[in-house]
Amino acid sequence: MTKNMRLFVWERVLIDYSAGVMFALAETVEQAREQILAKCHYVPSGDLEKEPVAYDTPVGFAVWGGG
Repeated sequence: MTKNMRLFVWERVLIDYSAGVMFALAETVEQAREQILAKCHYVPSGDLEKEPVAYDTPVGFAVWGGG
């Protein structure tokens, strides 16, 4: 049985001097949030409450460094 995995992307988060991005490959947005919390030492209040963009087809993007 194939799982319906989606790529969840939170943009304009983890803002210090510039915005960051968070992402997780998961079946649901709730599972994606859990995975990020399990891997990150600190996630600013409110960042994971934002609605992510969810991709279920091939996609590519790049993130510049900053700060």
